[in-house]
Amino acid sequence: MTINALWIPAWYELDPSIVVGVTEEFIFHKPTTNGALRFYSGAENIDAVRATGAISSIYHAVLGDIESVDAQGLDYTIVLKDGRRLLVNAEEDPGLIYEWVDDSWQPSEMTISDWQLEVKFTSLSLLTSVD
Repeated sequence: MTINALWIPAWYELDPSIVVGVTEEFIFHKPTTNGALRFYSGAENIDAVRATGAISSIYHAVLGDIESVDAQGLDYTIVLKDGRRLLVNAEEDPGLIYEWVDDSWQPSEMTISDWQLEVKFTSLSLLTSVD
């Protein structure tokens, strides 16, 4: 059974890194009744839950399939399924994109207003409270 979750960045080093094929423990916002499961960003002071799961895919409406999001530091690195690498500013101008071209980061002409990612899990344990 596939389980879906949303990764919606809060930027400023508040978001979890995610990688296709990795099984680990993840923290989520405590879901509301009939609400979508959302990765915990730390930006909001609300209840959180944890679960262990295996990520099978990451998808963005504009970028397509994604292999990984490294959210450590003030620039997030996104590796697309086709191998392209993007650097996304997460502090001074959140969402500003740079592309890896000719062995250096170059400003991109891409503009993305909605950074929500759809993450699919092949498995996810029961959600338990984070104390």
